[in-house]
Amino acid sequence: MEKAPIDKAPSDTISINIRGSKASADTTTKSLRRVGFQLMAVFSLIMIVVIVVARPDNIAIALSLGIWCFVASCAALYCRKHSASIAKLWALVTCPFAPVIVVINGLLPASLIPLMTLFPIVFLTGKWRLCSMLIIAGSTLLVPFHEGGYNEAIWIRLSITNIVVSVLIYQLVSRLEIALAESNVKTVELNRALAKEREASAAQSRFLATMSHEIRTPLNGILGLTDVVLSKEISENARPNLNRIQQSGISLHRILNDVLDVSKLSAGKLSIESAPFDLVSTVNSCVSFYSQFAQNKGIALELSIANGIDASVTGDAVRLSQILNNLISNAIKFTQHGSVSLILERTSVSSSEQVVKFSVVDTGVGINNSEQVVIFEAFTQANSSINRTHGGTGLGLQIVKSLVEAMGGNVSLNSEVGKGSTFSFELAFSLAKELGDTATRSTTEPSTEPSTKFSHNTQPTDQETNALGMSRGSVLVVDDNEINRVVAQSLLEDLRVGVTLASSGEEALILVSQQAFDLILMDLQMPEMTGAETTLELRNKGVNTPVVAFTASIVSDEIDKAMSSGMSCYITKPVDVGKLTTVIDRYLPR
Repeated sequence: MEKAPIDKAPSDTISINIRGSKASADTTTKSLRRVGFQLMAVFSLIMIVVIVVARPDNIAIALSLGIWCFVASCAALYCRKHSASIAKLWALVTCPFAPVIVVINGLLPASLIPLMTLFPIVFLTGKWRLCSMLIIAGSTLLVPFHEGGYNEAIWIRLSITNIVVSVLIYQLVSRLEIALAESNVKTVELNRALAKEREASAAQSRFLATMSHEIRTPLNGILGLTDVVLSKEISENARPNLNRIQQSGISLHRILNDVLDVSKLSAGKLSIESAPFDLVSTVNSCVSFYSQFAQNKGIALELSIANGIDASVTGDAVRLSQILNNLISNAIKFTQHGSVSLILERTSVSSSEQVVKFSVVDTGVGINNSEQVVIFEAFTQANSSINRTHGGTGLGLQIVKSLVEAMGGNVSLNSEVGKGSTFSFELAFSLAKELGDTATRSTTEPSTEPSTKFSHNTQPTDQETNALGMSRGSVLVVDDNEINRVVAQSLLEDLRVGVTLASSGEEALILVSQQAFDLILMDLQMPEMTGAETTLELRNKGVNTPVVAFTASIVSDEIDKAMSSGMSCYITKPVDVGKLTTVIDRYLPR
């Protein structure tokens, strides 16, 4: 019979805790000792002044005690490494000295004893603390041995007071020392826990970033090539199946985006931008994208925009689209018949901003009151059968709530089982006098958030083809993944762009030295030489060709590094054909 292995983790934990407690106690003792010497330095100066003013008998002996205490305090504060030894030396000198001074000078030094007992209690430990306290406090009892007269009643009260006060101070400091030691231990443990949490968070971020990159790369091939094939003339029998492949890929992409967004929200890393954009155009795009989904289910998808709403506003168009996409998608998913409506109303307006209320109304299954309380929590759906019936991760509504709150609004829900639901939120938008180029960039420039919308119609019209000729310009595509190069080449050729391919940064440098390109699409994560390193080398050689990052990475630090190397903007994978077209139009005008 095999013996079970002995788990030594508990003993190791106890050992660590003991060492931590001891270290904490040492830290507390040193802190108290330092405070004690600081107090004694001040007290000794006061004592010297009092002695000089009162001028007791044997003033030289009385002054010597004050001077000794001051010198010892300064030495301990200056030489902290030897403060413990100085404290013991002080006790060895002061303990016999204090009774002698009381015998010589009577009640005056005896009245200062309660204060003197504070110091050995604070900067000594163990037996040294107890013995020093008892000797100094007990020296008051020697007043009758003074040659001069004394008031017996005062002496008795003073003796009792000195002893009682000394004991109380001893108890107080001892308890304080224990409390401080425990507090330090808890602080150390808390710091360790926080450090482990930060390490776990960093590991999670690295894992998600790696998995995102590894999933986006093949997903780019699936969606990109499917989009290319669908843009061609193909058999109508094959088109429905290709559409299903594409919709499945888009669903997978959306799930990946939801998981990444929840991770960013939890880490507080999801940023909200502010730039001019066209509100009406943004809303129309969201509704247009889901119109085919609604039509396939046999339900109506409607958009209602109240009169008077200003279209030119400033805000985060990408995040607003994400909120509306989640709500519209959710409404269509849980509506079997009837309609889904997106309604925009302006609730208030001033000279500088307007508040717009967005409502997504459906005639779906509805949500009961008890489930409405938790519907905005992560991985939560109205009931356990919904996930089996309708699918989904249960992350969409949590993302909606977090994004709306980050943009300064609140989400409300009004629902009745069997009749449908209404999700509403209000957002304030600053009014933009004119959109101009800034608005164009805000809605078309590749964002840090991956896009989930793919265009089916990328083929130029005959009129455009004739106007363009054979090529609008030359583009160098640099990517170590063959499928990504094929996807990029197919999409760019549909846009009548001449394409040259490179599989590494080194190859790209050679090609650029041999011929001029109008634009470079550069992958970031490549072996040997990364996209940022390649771009930096190009800039160092004086090459000013616009470089667009073409990447599956979602790590902000990596993207920031790419931008600082000299890249102009970036496109995330899977490729959004519309955004790719916008980039080409910007750098290779027709």
